[in-house]
Amino acid sequence: MIDPKKQIQPAGIDLTVSKIFKLNGIGSIDFSNEKRILPKYEEIKLDKDSWFLNEGIYNITINEYINLPKEIAAVVLPRSSVLVCGIEVHTALWDPGYHGRGVIYINVKRPVKIYKNARIAQMVFFEIKEPYEMYNGNYNGEDLLKFSRRGNNEA
Repeated sequence: MIDPKKQIQPAGIDLTVSKIFKLNGIGSIDFSNEKRILPKYEEIKLDKDSWFLNEGIYNITINEYINLPKEIAAVVLPRSSVLVCGIEVHTALWDPGYHGRGVIYINVKRPVKIYKNARIAQMVFFEIKEPYEMYNGNYNGEDLLKFSRRGNNEA
């Protein structure tokens, strides 16, 4: 975490913005993931210390590296100030065993300026009493901080 005193909240941990990507191209999903194609990611460059985003969909890479043990799952919710600015925040369930620097999908409903390291969402944890198995999917170990582009079947 950048600053645990600010990021640790009564019910979770604030996640912060590291990079922002615009999605380009067509995606494809199916039942078995054999035909899955992910859209290309185009990194939006910082303008000094912030990004200006017009209406549209973007993916944000967080600064925090997440490492969930086998008995913990998580959900991510938007911070209220993010909602008030017209940004919808969406993520999937973060399964027990997931590790990586996750991606948060945002839908910007009106133009907004986002500063580097802004606290955008809050991760809330909950206990799984009898975990079925640990997550071992394509997104384990993801870290878009190491890549400037994500494409087709790369995860």
